[in-house]
Amino acid sequence: MAHGSLRNSHKTVAGLSDWQKNKVVRYIDENIDGCIRVQELGDQVRLSASRFSKGFKVSFGRSPYDYVLSRRVDAAKYLISSTDEPLSQIAQACGLSDQAHLSKVFKRLVGVTPLKWRRLSSGKCTTQHTPASWRRLGSADVHASANA
Repeated sequence: MAHGSLRNSHKTVAGLSDWQKNKVVRYIDENIDGCIRVQELGDQVRLSASRFSKGFKVSFGRSPYDYVLSRRVDAAKYLISSTDEPLSQIAQACGLSDQAHLSKVFKRLVGVTPLKWRRLSSGKCTTQHTPASWRRLGSADVHASANA
């Protein structure tokens, strides 16, 4: 019996509180164009990187990396459908290394290429649920600074 009880003594990992989830999502959306490290996310909510990663997975059902990548693709979808910017600039504005990286990740997560997405979504862009920080990504000032 003692041996069996040792196997069942695993601690359950609690998820993040509502304020922690909101703060992390806001931080990701506001910094989508840059490098986002797990340690930085944990620092936002006063948790170690390890504890943060475990709690994040409980709360969001996926790793912080997967979530950030999906938000980068969501930002790219917004920019592709709301601007005529080249895909290379959109990739940089969304924190992806280059157009090839954008295309590879976009196709894997969305099921179509960025160019096909642009064709399919032309004129259908909505800003209703778009973070304000993403709308600034579409401004000329941000693209000028990304190219500098």
